[in-house]
Amino acid sequence: MVLMVSSILLPASNFGIVSSEVVCCDSIQYNLMFSGSSSNGLLSPFESSLGSEQKSEVGSAITQSTEVGRWSGQTNFGGEYPSHTATFILPYKINDGAGVTINATVELRLGSETNTGSTPLPQTFLPGENGVLELDIDVSSGTLLAEDSIIVIFSVQELLLPTGSNPSIEFLWGTSEYLGSISLEAPLFDIEINEPIIEGRSAHVPVKFNSGYGSQLISESNFEFYANGNLIEQLPVSTQGNLLTWTWAADNNVEDGSFPFEVKINFQNGTTVNAGTEFEITFGDSEGNNYFYPLTEPIRTGGTDLDVEIEVDMSSDIEKTIKLTIKENVAFWMRWGLDNMGNPSLNTTSWLRSLAPTNSDYYQNRVLDNAEVSSFEQQIRQTELNNFLGQGLGIDAKRLLGLDRAEFDYVGVEILLNGDETVSNTPITLIFKTRQANTAGQEHLMLDNFIKPYFDESDRIWSSVNFNLILNTDSINGVFLRDSTEIEVTQTRLIFTEKIIASTTFTQTDAPLLWVQQGGSPLESPLAIFLICSIIAFAGLIVSGFLSRGKNKLMLISEIIILISLGFILYFLSIEFIVVLIAAAASSSLWIITAIFSGSRDDDYLSDSNVLTNADPLDFDNITSFNCPNCSTKVNISSNERPLRVACTGCNKVLKIVD
Repeated sequence: MVLMVSSILLPASNFGIVSSEVVCCDSIQYNLMFSGSSSNGLLSPFESSLGSEQKSEVGSAITQSTEVGRWSGQTNFGGEYPSHTATFILPYKINDGAGVTINATVELRLGSETNTGSTPLPQTFLPGENGVLELDIDVSSGTLLAEDSIIVIFSVQELLLPTGSNPSIEFLWGTSEYLGSISLEAPLFDIEINEPIIEGRSAHVPVKFNSGYGSQLISESNFEFYANGNLIEQLPVSTQGNLLTWTWAADNNVEDGSFPFEVKINFQNGTTVNAGTEFEITFGDSEGNNYFYPLTEPIRTGGTDLDVEIEVDMSSDIEKTIKLTIKENVAFWMRWGLDNMGNPSLNTTSWLRSLAPTNSDYYQNRVLDNAEVSSFEQQIRQTELNNFLGQGLGIDAKRLLGLDRAEFDYVGVEILLNGDETVSNTPITLIFKTRQANTAGQEHLMLDNFIKPYFDESDRIWSSVNFNLILNTDSINGVFLRDSTEIEVTQTRLIFTEKIIASTTFTQTDAPLLWVQQGGSPLESPLAIFLICSIIAFAGLIVSGFLSRGKNKLMLISEIIILISLGFILYFLSIEFIVVLIAAAASSSLWIITAIFSGSRDDDYLSDSNVLTNADPLDFDNITSFNCPNCSTKVNISSNERPLRVACTGCNKVLKIVD
C-alpha cells in the first residue's frame, strides 16, 4: 500500500522528527516454524529458532485420538486478520515399511478463536520411506491481540502401520532439513516511514519497524530502500533496535519537489513486503553528509559477522597479532564512539561515557581525527581493554587473547580506519598485539568461544565468527596439538619452522576449542629432528653402500627411495619425534640387512669387458683349455676369475665358465 503524504520540512539544523506515516501492514502471509520438544514446542517466524532435530515417534497402531505434537508462541503484535487458508507442514520418516495409512487433524488457535483441518476421509496413505504431510486449515477472519498466543496441536485419530519386524513412523521438525511449519496470514509488524531529515542535498529517511520481536526482525531480515526510484546501496544507520535510517544523496541536477520512497523487507525465503510513501523535499545549499549522524548512541546489536585473523610467532617467547575486522552496525558504533568519547548526554550505562574526551576541537566534528584515534588506543591499552571488549563488543577478553591482561609482558592496540575517516559503516580493523616471555613447555589457548552469552535475541551483537589462525615456530622450538574441537587443523614441519593452520566458523552456541603445547626441549624442534634423523639415515646409507659393493643394488635402491620418501612425509606432517626417529632407525637397519643379503650383480659377468676370447694374449704358464661343446673347437682359458665368459673362435658362441 502506498500513501501519498505531503509534509512541511523542518529547518536543516533541526534533527527531530515531526511526523510519520504507517504505510504497512494489516496482515501478511508468513510461516511460523516449529522447534523444541513435542510436548512443549515453540513457534517462531525466524530461522534462527531452528537448531537440533526433534521428533515424535509412533511405533504402534492408533485407534483413538492421540496428540503427537504441540507448539505455541506469541508475536506480541495485534491486529485484524482476514479469512484465509493456513497450511500445516510436517516431515515424516517411515521405518521398516514403505508407507502408512493415517487419519489426522491440526488445531490452530489464534487467541480465543479455534480452527481445525484434517486429512481427507476416510483415510490418507503416506507413501514412501519419507515425505511431508500437508494439511489445509480454513481460518475465519478475526482479531489477534498483542498478548494472544498462537497454538498448533497435531493429533492422530487412526494409524495403520505396515507389516514388518519393527515398523514405526517418525514426525520430524526443528532443522532446515526437516522444516515443520504452519503458514498463515496474520498481523506481524507495521512499517512507519518518517519525514526525511534534510541536510543540504542529503535526505536522511528514518524507517521504523514495529513488531513484538524488536531488533530481531531487523537482524534477521534483508532490506532494499529506494529513493526517487533509485536503490540506495549504502547500509542504513541503526539508531534504535527497530529504527533504520537511509541516506539519499541527491544529485545536483535534482530540483525540489515531491519524491517517492519505498522499502522492501524480506524476512523469510519468499516472504517480501513492500511499503512506500511520498514526501515534499526542499534541498539546502550544502553537499550534506552521506551518512546520518545521530545525536544519540547508535546500536551495535542486531547480528554482524566478525572476521578474526590470528598470527602467532613462537620462539622462547610467544607473540600474537590478533586482527578483528569490524563491520556494519558495530563499525558505525565504533566510529561514532571515537567522535563522542566522554559524551555526558549518553546513557549512564554506556561504556563510551566513561572514556576521557579529547580536545574540544575534535569533539563531534564527524571526522575521526588522529588525536581521537590515539586517545582511544591509549585508554584501551592502559585501563579499558576488558571493558571495551566485554561491554562494548560482547567479547570475553581472556578467551580471545588467551590470558588475562595482567599475565602478558606487553599488550598493544592499533585501530585502522581503512582509508575512511568519517562516521560511517566502513569496516574498521582492530589489532591487538601481545607478548608472553619464557613460555617453553607451556600449554597455550589459541581458541575458545569468546562470544559472551546474551539472554535476549535483541542483545545479540555477533551472528557468527569467521576464525583463521596461523602459528609458526622458529627452528629450535616445536609445537604439539593438545586439544582441537569443532575446528579444522593442519600441522606441518620443515627444517626451520613448524606451522599450524586452523580455521572454523562458529556462533555463540558452538564450542570450538584449540590448545597447543610448546616444546620444552630443543630435541623436539624441527631442526633437531631433521638433523638427528638425517644423520641416522645417512649412516645407514654409508654402511649399506659399503656392504653392497659388487652386488645387485636394485632392491636396495628401491628401498632407499621408498623409505626416504616415507620418512620425509612423517617429518613434514609433524608426526611425533619418537615415531620419526623409529622410522629413521628402522629404515637404516633395513637397508643394511638388504645390503648383506643381496646377490651378486649380473653385470659382473655379463659385460663385454669380462668376455675372454682366444684372440686375447695368453699366459702360457697358466693355460687351461677345453673343446667347445657346440663345434669342438679348442678354447683356451687363461683367467682364474669365476664366473667367466669365454668366446669360441669357431662358432662365435659365448660360453659361461662357473667352476
